[in-house]
Amino acid sequence: MSRSRGRGPSGVSAAVDIRYGAGIGRRSRTASHLFRDAPKRRVKAQQQYRERVAGFDYVQREAAAQMDVDMEGWEDDPLLFPIPPGDEGVLASHAGGEEELCRGLFKSRRKRHDGRTRRDRTTSRNAQWASQIPQLINGYLAWKHQGSPDDAECHRPNSQDAEPPLSRTSSPSSVAPWSLLVFKVNTSSVRSFTPANASELPNVTLARYGSLGVAPLLPSIAISFQVLEAYRQLHGACPRLSVQAFCRVLCGLHQVLFRTIFAEQFSIAFDVYLDILHGVDSRVDVLLSHDTPEWHMLNACAPCLYRLEDEPPLEYDLLVAVNGNSSLKLIDDAFRGSQQRPDHRTARTDLIILPEEVDRFKDDVASANKQSDQPSGGPRTPFDVFPFPRPVSGPATLGDEQDDTVIDSKETAAAAAATVVEEPSESQSVCAERWRNAGPEARKKMFALFAITGIFVCVCRHGHVLVMCDMVRSGELMKYGIVIVDKLVTVYGPQMKIKLGYDIGCEFNKSLKSSSVGPHATNVSMVVPAFHGHSHNRACQVQWHPMYMSGVGKEDFEGCERFFSASNGLAPGTRLSTPFHRHQAIEGRVTFWAADKHAESGKFIFHNYRQALRAIEDGVKKLEIYERDLKTTAEDYERYYREECEYLRGLKSEPPEVSLKFEYVQALQELEQAGIADRAIVEKYKSRDILLLTEQITKRQYNRIEKQYVNAQTAFIQAEEKVRRLEDVLDLDARWLPTSAEYKAVSAEVSLREYRSALDNLERLVVQRMFELKKLGMNGLGYKLREKIGQALKTRAEAIRNALAAYNKRAAALSLPRSQLNWTQIMNMVSVGEFDLLRDARQDIRSKPWAQASHREAMNVYFDIKRCREEISRLNVEIARLFSSMVDDHVDLTRAADRVRQSDPTLVTELEARRVYLNIINSRIVSWLQKASRLAGFSGKLVYGHRVGHEKALVEGVDLPPWAARLEAQDGGAQSEKDRCSEDADGDDDENENDDDLEDGEGIPGAGGAGSSNQFVDFVDGL
Repeated sequence: MSRSRGRGPSGVSAAVDIRYGAGIGRRSRTASHLFRDAPKRRVKAQQQYRERVAGFDYVQREAAAQMDVDMEGWEDDPLLFPIPPGDEGVLASHAGGEEELCRGLFKSRRKRHDGRTRRDRTTSRNAQWASQIPQLINGYLAWKHQGSPDDAECHRPNSQDAEPPLSRTSSPSSVAPWSLLVFKVNTSSVRSFTPANASELPNVTLARYGSLGVAPLLPSIAISFQVLEAYRQLHGACPRLSVQAFCRVLCGLHQVLFRTIFAEQFSIAFDVYLDILHGVDSRVDVLLSHDTPEWHMLNACAPCLYRLEDEPPLEYDLLVAVNGNSSLKLIDDAFRGSQQRPDHRTARTDLIILPEEVDRFKDDVASANKQSDQPSGGPRTPFDVFPFPRPVSGPATLGDEQDDTVIDSKETAAAAAATVVEEPSESQSVCAERWRNAGPEARKKMFALFAITGIFVCVCRHGHVLVMCDMVRSGELMKYGIVIVDKLVTVYGPQMKIKLGYDIGCEFNKSLKSSSVGPHATNVSMVVPAFHGHSHNRACQVQWHPMYMSGVGKEDFEGCERFFSASNGLAPGTRLSTPFHRHQAIEGRVTFWAADKHAESGKFIFHNYRQALRAIEDGVKKLEIYERDLKTTAEDYERYYREECEYLRGLKSEPPEVSLKFEYVQALQELEQAGIADRAIVEKYKSRDILLLTEQITKRQYNRIEKQYVNAQTAFIQAEEKVRRLEDVLDLDARWLPTSAEYKAVSAEVSLREYRSALDNLERLVVQRMFELKKLGMNGLGYKLREKIGQALKTRAEAIRNALAAYNKRAAALSLPRSQLNWTQIMNMVSVGEFDLLRDARQDIRSKPWAQASHREAMNVYFDIKRCREEISRLNVEIARLFSSMVDDHVDLTRAADRVRQSDPTLVTELEARRVYLNIINSRIVSWLQKASRLAGFSGKLVYGHRVGHEKALVEGVDLPPWAARLEAQDGGAQSEKDRCSEDADGDDDENENDDDLEDGEGIPGAGGAGSSNQFVDFVDGL
């Protein structure tokens, strides 16, 4: 019993009365305790306890220690555990230090403060994992070779059964098994693991059993290799699948509540798993002699790079495309709210060019622009045409890659102040005005939020990524393209002729030639991709479009866009990751992309071959009709092309003094209109008092007249000042009058400017419509963005109709009236560059044969046939290259396995597995090549050839793969009808494509119905 008493000023009791000692025949006693004396009473109680225990002998202390006492900390009391009599010297030795040992053992067991930072922990963990990688690779290969050891028994998970490996209480020399919880795809169980020896690390033991722990030294759980490989394959097929999403799936399958720590642990194990796979690849590469410098770039694509002896020469040895993409950004650490977790690991591949190497060319473009600022009296280039009306605010943003807002942050301003940068001059090219990445370098800024703003890639015509680099804190600068060209020339040498496609190839060609790489890159020439080329001006198209480029075949050079559509799915999971994990994700995406492109290479060749043959067959029929009706020949089409080039080259932009005269005449017209308005309001202003009396106008109307008078006087004065200023600039002695010859001549030219302005507006709207329709079909667009683009298309369609009406009005007002245009004619134009043929109204080119619609269609058919025949010649070379490379790969894997069959049987298993899977893929590729060889008009040969520099004797003595043996047997005799039918049945369903037109209600949003949609689809197909 106790009760409180003696409350203080705060109303809280200051003491308590405690009653004790009550019993039968005994009265209770009362003791009063103050709360403030509690520490003193505790010290006194401890002293009494020590005095009492000090009087115990050894037997009494042993008895007290064995008592079941419910008191916290009593088992740590050193007074209850003395040294037995006679053993007092057990802690004494000649080495000394026993006292410090005892003090450490018997001191208070408080939680030790961990002073390590996250940087230290991440670095230490990565170092510990790195030291185990060689042993983990051995364990992984042993598991794939022999499977999991048979002595591991599984049972349902139980937290009491799991024992951590090599616990602190285990004996160092013990090889007894230990248990750990292992997660598989559908099940989780506590498994027993037996180390191979006492010194084997836990994760090495787990690797031999087909699992991997989540910590380098003492893992608490393990994840099977099948689960890690399942995520790798799923992420390769769907890049948007994140680690966290996959862990949620596993938790759902195992009926476990998801926690964030699961995703972190899985991510650690997955990084190590990729290191193991990379180590296996490295061992295989060494065995196959694939570890030489730049081996990837030299062997990335067999149809492009596997050159054979005595093969027909090609005009261009390699067709590649380059472009930048801003999806794979990386947020700067300075803008992240959480604690930074630095990771100093680097990418495992040489695919990515380092930023330091890219910055070697950062001053090349600035130097070139500085030189271009010098006045020159020479003629302008063919690109310097039609510059009016020139926009003032900057280039139009027609590209779909560069759509990021430009800001000038404090950090950017500070960096700019610390570095002297030459302000590049404004480009005089129309393409520079239409394309942001062709404009001045100073405009290509980027949010300071992003440390990396995207990637710049180079792909071959079959889609294989050859090399790439990061775009660091900028837009699509010219230096990225220059470093790619430098890499191509360095690796492939000056003897390989390369055709490089870039959406601003016309502008990039000038920057490349003026750079430090230009003198060494004479074997590299430019081309503008097919789809992007249709938004360039006509003078640019006739020189850079693939349609008129000899030796490129039917290649469209749009491979970068296809790769970006597949890599954009990585963006949600990489923007907030570390640089290492971003590069790791990109590397994985490229690996799966390369495997897909190789598997589809046979299909690619078949479809291109069939398309080229069909185009030649149809084109020859059309050309015969054109030649019969138009009385033309092949020489005429070549002459038409040269005449059009000469005409476009002869068009010059108007001189500055001509522009001033136009402005002067417009100013005189404005002055005349201002004078008429001023005289009218002056008369009304003088009679305002009379109007107040006669018509009884209100006070508001009276004030309005005064205000109109002031505005009219001001407008007249300003117009007069503008005219006088222009007269001073033009140095005119007398003002032009409407009856003067100069005034009449310039007035006629003004109507031409208005005509060109209406034409420019119409062309701009059509180009924007094309790109919006392209965006509408892109994968990954959200519902809201699609709705927004759809609304924009509807608005654009109405704007195009209004612009078309304005153009027809201006065209009819010319001294040489132009024919009227309608909606169908605009959509049926082969390219918007044909607007340029309407732009010059000083010459009437309607009588020129090459300006006639029928002659132009015949010329396009003629050039299309030429490109198709070039495509077939290239495909014939690629078929032999691809088939020969597949045979050589089989031979190399077979011979490599034979060399290490006795010394490293685990690696032999890996080589055999790769050879089997590769033969499955190659068998499918060969079936496509066989289908191509059976096409009517096929002129190639499906035979084996010897690679340049490859030893011929290696093929001898090696059994051919099944697909090659079957092909050899078919070549030796006639192919049976059964084999032919079975191979035809293996074809894809995409051969039976549905080419039906869209029906009503299925039109493209904003196109104006199904009819207009079908016209646009035909237009795009014609590209």
